[in-house]
Amino acid sequence: MASLNFNDIHTKKKQEKLREMMLNITSQLVKLENKNPYLDSCPICSSNKIQFFVNAYQFDISSCNDCGLLFCNPYPTSEQIHGYYNSEMKSFENQFFKDSFEKRIDIFIPRVKLIQKYKSRGKLLDVGSAIGIFIEALHRANANFNLSCCDISKEACKELAERYPNLEVFQNDFLEMKTSAQYDVITLWDTLEHIVDSKNLLCKTYQLLKNDGIFVFSTPNTDSFEWICAADKHVQILPPGHVNLMNWKCIDILLKNNSFRVIEAFTLNASLDLSYIKKLIKNSEIDPGSIGNFLWEEVFDPDFEKILEEYLIKKKKAGNIVVIAQKIPNQ
Repeated sequence: MASLNFNDIHTKKKQEKLREMMLNITSQLVKLENKNPYLDSCPICSSNKIQFFVNAYQFDISSCNDCGLLFCNPYPTSEQIHGYYNSEMKSFENQFFKDSFEKRIDIFIPRVKLIQKYKSRGKLLDVGSAIGIFIEALHRANANFNLSCCDISKEACKELAERYPNLEVFQNDFLEMKTSAQYDVITLWDTLEHIVDSKNLLCKTYQLLKNDGIFVFSTPNTDSFEWICAADKHVQILPPGHVNLMNWKCIDILLKNNSFRVIEAFTLNASLDLSYIKKLIKNSEIDPGSIGNFLWEEVFDPDFEKILEEYLIKKKKAGNIVVIAQKIPNQ
């Protein structure tokens, strides 16, 4: 598996502009009335052991002391979310995806191989395709799937339809997508963290899967080396875009409660974690005590870095988790 570098995936322009743009956009969004209730129990495990975690971009984030979920509390309104995704933020995001397109392909080629381990052909629906990095990875791997994709962005769907004439494109919110098709595979890459109602998302996924279908997704993993180090300063804390940040325990509960069983789970691309931590160290953005003085120095040794990368993958402690789950048909 190719080693990936944080600065290749998250371009210099993105890193320089992200905070400035987020502050500008969210300063307007928080002026919109939010009547959503403050939650005193966890939306995933129902525990009442909820506490304040951090205020980011004027949105409060709570944490669950039982399952570890980090979530906006209260959740943003649909008006705030719509405002966020129809701001200049979406064009900015698509541009840095384009700027890092080839590097991001290296993230998805191993994921294509994982899917092919369980399904070598059939109908595949990719949800939240954006500019189509995963679609391109499927084409480069000569994957034998009948492909469909769904994205809310009119601009993204237009580009996808032009680039891939045989691709069935749905320009829809996934929850409102209308089709009679049943799919062998549904994929959802780094989208779950954006969804307020994750239970409805899984219900829709369940409905569209064949009885032996698989659901394959990725999302940030808060039970990871990079999150232990970065904590409440982590770059993935981006409300109202990221509203639910999960770990393996949250995901397991969510899937079981919605009639899915986990086949496998991986945390790949640990090299991204290590390059992110080194960036934080170089920029003095974290306290040395958060990773220990030994790691503070040794993480720059290429030999140690390789060993640690392999360890994080083996122990599922890298910063992004890839899950393969199977639908449990109704009895």
